[in-house]
Amino acid sequence: MADPLFPVLPVPHGPVRWGAMTCAQSPLAEIVSLGAFSGVGRDELVKRIHEAFGVILPDQPRAVASADGGCSFLWSGPSQWLAVAEEGAGLLSRLREVCGDVCALTSQSDSRSIMKLSGPGVREAMSRLVPIDLHPTVFGKDHVASTLAGHIPVIMWQTDDAPTYLFFVFRSFAASLFHDVSVALSGFSSSEMDICV
Repeated sequence: MADPLFPVLPVPHGPVRWGAMTCAQSPLAEIVSLGAFSGVGRDELVKRIHEAFGVILPDQPRAVASADGGCSFLWSGPSQWLAVAEEGAGLLSRLREVCGDVCALTSQSDSRSIMKLSGPGVREAMSRLVPIDLHPTVFGKDHVASTLAGHIPVIMWQTDDAPTYLFFVFRSFAASLFHDVSVALSGFSSSEMDICV
């Protein structure tokens, strides 16, 4: 009889702290990509999401929360979004009922990992890693960017003014991103950071 498989986080480290800055994997989440079908698909998708979730899908690189706060929608490209909710929320099933006939829905829960960075100074530290202007007048709360963190493609979301950043990264790159972020936070290699883990 085959052994059951259980979901595990892709990085076998606990949170890394450097001063007041913290880098940690977020708990497993439901992540679903939405890609509107051509023609009237986009407008119909926006309408149905508004009716069901009480929110207008952003047409710029922004994130918006549903009216009940149960999920968020992140712009990820023209007529494309990521929906994110806590694990077990039944997000994919709900989206299928609401808009499964006007857009392509794909679960990204097993392919993406989320890394959270927070604490004073994290903006300056991340400016070493991402090629975008993170000044608060340019990149603020609920701004989203599809960019590179070092050499790794990520979707970056600033969730508050502290600031706190979430990085959505392909699961197979999560360990490399964790290492690169650790180096950016500390200026030292991750092996030298082990005492802080």
